[in-house]
Amino acid sequence: MKSGAEKTLEGDVLAVGEIGRPHGIKGEVKIYPYSGSPDSLKLYVKLIVRSPDGSVAKTYKLSSSRSQKQVAVVKLEGIDSRNAAELLTGSEVLVERQEMPELAEDEFYWHDLEGMAVFTLSGRRVGTVVKLLATGAHDILVIADRGREYLIPAVDEFVRAIDLESGTITVDPPEGLLEMNG
Repeated sequence: MKSGAEKTLEGDVLAVGEIGRPHGIKGEVKIYPYSGSPDSLKLYVKLIVRSPDGSVAKTYKLSSSRSQKQVAVVKLEGIDSRNAAELLTGSEVLVERQEMPELAEDEFYWHDLEGMAVFTLSGRRVGTVVKLLATGAHDILVIADRGREYLIPAVDEFVRAIDLESGTITVDPPEGLLEMNG
């Protein structure tokens, strides 16, 4: 199972990263992509930057983007100085849903999985997906149920079926995992 990382927000807007500190003196900013892949930001024409308190959102044309380790160094049109870039620190970066790339049949965006009910192969209800975590090896489904939290690797071996229509995920976790995480 493959996924594209992002968070769901109101309407057809998805959060894809967060702006860190400025880079250099010409207005570039560092963006920490939720997907863990700095190259993913190169796919977008425009980015919506929402202030940390959520009160202001402004759309910028993406002038350039390059990878630097785990961050993307991005130039936004109209942000031409370090001072202007500093004002964006801590802001969330969003894109419109229609700008998201099409996925293959076995791929899902994280927001498509959040809120889905999770069951084992035997029909035992595990809980509801509350979020996903990106790790170096693979993504992790975070499933909550009545105060308990379960962490299941989001790999084909353990995630056996995802049915977007019914809103269910069928898992076959390793023996003891549900008892250990619960």
